[in-house]
Amino acid sequence: MDFLQQMNLTDFTLYDLFNVKGVEEHIDAYPLMASPVPSSIVIAIYLYFIYKYGPNYMEYRKPYNLRWIIAAYNIFQVIACGYLVLNYIKVGFEFNFIGRCTPKLPVTEYEHGLDAVYYGWLAMCLRMVEFIETVFFVLRKKQNQVSTLHVYHHISTFLIVWWSLKLSLSYQEMSIMVLNSIVHMIMYSYYFLSSFKPCQPFTNRIKPVITIIQLAQLVTMLVHVYAALQPNCAANKTIYTLHAINLVILISLFTNFYIQTYVRKARKLKQK
Repeated sequence: MDFLQQMNLTDFTLYDLFNVKGVEEHIDAYPLMASPVPSSIVIAIYLYFIYKYGPNYMEYRKPYNLRWIIAAYNIFQVIACGYLVLNYIKVGFEFNFIGRCTPKLPVTEYEHGLDAVYYGWLAMCLRMVEFIETVFFVLRKKQNQVSTLHVYHHISTFLIVWWSLKLSLSYQEMSIMVLNSIVHMIMYSYYFLSSFKPCQPFTNRIKPVITIIQLAQLVTMLVHVYAALQPNCAANKTIYTLHAINLVILISLFTNFYIQTYVRKARKLKQK
């Protein structure tokens, strides 16, 4: 007890542990944002379902035919990402923000600051909605597609966006959100078209290009993060260091995927 008193921890409660105060009080008012606990529970349920409950549930069942549900989901993602991009531009985003440090001011000092917070929260929700893609894999008995790259990408992106909103919350994050949304519009349009046989000769040809676009996005984001990490930039250095580490990991995973899936496969075909 004396030790706790010396550390001033006698009044420390679980409430203090689970409720992290955001850099701006406005973000704490949004669902899932007052505490990291709800988002952690969502991730735990997601992992339990895709690795344990889902595979066990599907073991003796036929794969579900989710073709039209997935097609509708892809259209939803294209529309939602387009909506975010248009509204980010509406509240002040400019494409010349990419790769540069943008001034950090209190949210209320921006003309459309409170609206920007709302669209940032929507972007975070959209990253969470993407967990359903892995659920589709499991219900279609495509467990081989539940890869380390896929799962890590979804979880890390969701967490980075959550913590960025919580502890950084500036126009610096807009560039990352917009880049991600534009690439997702391309990606989900590709997924939608590839579900129709007449389009597959075309989508099969451009399949490697989709991975290249994703890699280009990640490299561009890394350049943007590097600008935020410069000493004269007021961006949250801890958050952007985590961004940089995560981007390097993702670039490595996507590069390995590209080499294994397309480069080595092409070499084997030539050898035959």
